[in-house]
Amino acid sequence: MVIKDVLIKRAGGKGMSIGHAPDGQTLLVKGAAPGDIADVRIIRKRKKHLECVIDNIITPSPNRRDPLCEHAESCGGCSWQHVNYESQTEFKSQEVKDNLTRIGNIDSGEFIPIIHAPEEYRYRNKLEFSFSSNRWLSIDEINSGVEIVSREALGYHAPGMWDKIMDINTCHLQPEPSNSIRLFIKQYALDHGLSFYHPRKRLGLLRTMMLRSTQKGQWMLVIQFYESPEGDGINLLDSVAEKFQEISSIYYAHNTKGNDSIYDLDLKLHSGDSALTEYMPSALDNGKELSFKIGPKSFYQTNPAQAHRLYCEVIKLAKIEKEDIVYDLYTGTGTIALFMAQVAKKVVGIESVPEAIEAAKQNALNNNISNAHFIVGDMRNVFDEKIWNEHGKPNVLVADPPRDGMHPKVIQRLNELKIPRIIYVSCNSATQARDLSILNEIYKVDLIQPIDMFPQTHHVENILSLSLRY
Repeated sequence: MVIKDVLIKRAGGKGMSIGHAPDGQTLLVKGAAPGDIADVRIIRKRKKHLECVIDNIITPSPNRRDPLCEHAESCGGCSWQHVNYESQTEFKSQEVKDNLTRIGNIDSGEFIPIIHAPEEYRYRNKLEFSFSSNRWLSIDEINSGVEIVSREALGYHAPGMWDKIMDINTCHLQPEPSNSIRLFIKQYALDHGLSFYHPRKRLGLLRTMMLRSTQKGQWMLVIQFYESPEGDGINLLDSVAEKFQEISSIYYAHNTKGNDSIYDLDLKLHSGDSALTEYMPSALDNGKELSFKIGPKSFYQTNPAQAHRLYCEVIKLAKIEKEDIVYDLYTGTGTIALFMAQVAKKVVGIESVPEAIEAAKQNALNNNISNAHFIVGDMRNVFDEKIWNEHGKPNVLVADPPRDGMHPKVIQRLNELKIPRIIYVSCNSATQARDLSILNEIYKVDLIQPIDMFPQTHHVENILSLSLRY
């Protein structure tokens, strides 16, 4: 069913835009831009809204632009690419405001204008692709009546489909030679008869590939094989290593699990270095750099240039001084902690993943930082007076949890401890606002600073500066 002449009024969550049907029903429209007047086609009925796609644009919004990417309409990765960048950041800012007001019930706080990303494209240092012998087909391909000869694909999952992979020609999110490496691997596989994985039949040699890079041009390749890589698989890796001298590290894994997560796999180093080295300017603005070792399983901010800006904002909003003791919850591999340790008396990082803590300790040693201490354990259990007695009571606490936010017990603990200053960094302002609704009992919001880490997508990072109400 098509609804005619719909005015798209505003941006919604997850890259959707919002309009209304003549009877008042809310329409969530994929691929629309606020300001469009369009005919929209209903694809799914929900209890409180209708999900739609654009059927025909009658009057395009002034916010619109032509997407750079040939895959923009079908790939779900860059949901705002059809909107000019200034408007993207306005929509993201409004989403943060709406979530904090509607979910977080904030009653204070200065909203600082969003920090734009220095690069709209080619900012990511990590991309993951999947092989498939069951390529996703567009509606036009299906309706064309033309026989589909090749179904091999190397690209991204089609939106909402775990078993269909979109074949990607060019992705603009990572610098070159990312596309060249991927296309070479695909063509080599086709030329040499290497089989692509079929997720339903669970057959095929090539399963996934990951590319990581650094700002100084180091590259890492990780390939998962479903079948034994001996012979054809190893020959492929040899050819890639010979072709691309930029790749300083190649790993592979033999993965017969039901999922393709690498974190519980035994990765084997095929050639090159065991890790990449990423560099970040010092917090002291003294011309020096911090270095971080990045292995295939390491967490590191995927937009490294903007990550430095994020960390600078954390220090500024936290007002960290040389006598401060800072606790860093969800410290990961210690990147924020080590950055803050340059200006604080002591930083204590807490993380539940043992491998991440070991990496954090090694990063501290590599950078000759002795005032950063790292503790492994469940945040709900280890964040208590015992740590305070050993390391001192914090003046400042920084929390940068996963998208799901903080556990209620951790939030309650923060309310009990009454730490003078808290900086809450989040990549999900909805769960951040949910947590804030509990923190509101003891803390007030002083400053709200969104920062765009992922241009072309609906994702936005947000920093909250909190202080005690009394």
